[in-house]
Amino acid sequence: MKRKRTSYEMIFNEFKDKITDPDLLLFSQSLQVAILVSYMNKAIVKCNRIVKDIVDLSLRSDEVLTFDVEIPVEVIDIITEWMIVFWLQPYVNNIENLRNNISTKDFSHFSPANLLEKIGDRYDTARKNARNLTNEYSFIIADMKELKV
Repeated sequence: MKRKRTSYEMIFNEFKDKITDPDLLLFSQSLQVAILVSYMNKAIVKCNRIVKDIVDLSLRSDEVLTFDVEIPVEVIDIITEWMIVFWLQPYVNNIENLRNNISTKDFSHFSPANLLEKIGDRYDTARKNARNLTNEYSFIIADMKELKV
């Protein structure tokens, strides 16, 4: 019987459905894959032990861009939410945004400072959502026998 696999492309498509980034599409296909693999790797590491057990990095083939296991939809959702967090990080940590924030005297609706605040809020929301999904999934699949009193 042939073993079911999950392609990186499936995870990448789920991620791209959750964001709007026309600049990502301007990169070559190989650079896009490298960027998305980086986000995915960071996301998997960020997930808790239970999710890491399912998405064992040793059970994958970077040459074929697949995992040698079928990853549950819930876990793909958790991974893509964490990918959003890592996608937003450079925008939050952008030095130009910080310079604009410091030098802006009037905090108008269209100011760079306001933009930085909105990006920061979106980053915090994405991080909380990813953490909540990870925790919720952990509670759902937790084995009560393994819990120590």
